[in-house]
Amino acid sequence: MKKRLLLLSLSIVLALPAIAQLKTVKDYRHEISLGYGFHAVSGDDFDFDYPFYREVDNIGAFSAAYTHFFDSIVGVGVTYCHDPRIITYYGNPRPGSEERVSICTLDESSHSIMAHAKFNCFRYKFLLIYGKFDAGICFWDYRLQEYHPESYEVRLPSQHCCFAWQFAFGIEASIGHWGLFAQTGIGMEGNTSFGINYKFKNKQP
Repeated sequence: MKKRLLLLSLSIVLALPAIAQLKTVKDYRHEISLGYGFHAVSGDDFDFDYPFYREVDNIGAFSAAYTHFFDSIVGVGVTYCHDPRIITYYGNPRPGSEERVSICTLDESSHSIMAHAKFNCFRYKFLLIYGKFDAGICFWDYRLQEYHPESYEVRLPSQHCCFAWQFAFGIEASIGHWGLFAQTGIGMEGNTSFGINYKFKNKQP
């Protein structure tokens, strides 16, 4: 089901530019952006020998991207995402009771580096609708704190890297070189994100 959803989303993103009617400034061939997103698809869980509960302090995903546009519609570039989070695990030594004991605190962070394609689908005055697809690799870093190995056994995840991706549709409001954007989708940048970007021209010979 997930694969079908991803393929459908990609088909829509690729089809929209074919019917788009844009009147953008073609000299703006470069774009840099900074973003912040919620509920990124990254990270992993620990496995315990006892029933456990967890409390997640998810700070959010931070991203930075560069895009080079070939024309007013199609651009390619690279995106970096950092998703830090702190997870506190509590165990239940006696099944059926409500007693909780602290197992550990986990500092977990992911770093994703992805190539992306961006399609400006429709522009109306200062507003722009776009689609974006990213693909790359994600690396995880785990640091245990306040761990009590004499009471609980924690088995670290054996996998420390995975496929990184993002599908998103967004809207941008821009004046001159500067723009504010908000996008929704699924992936390493989060299911909802927003940020700022700056467009600049090629250097004149």
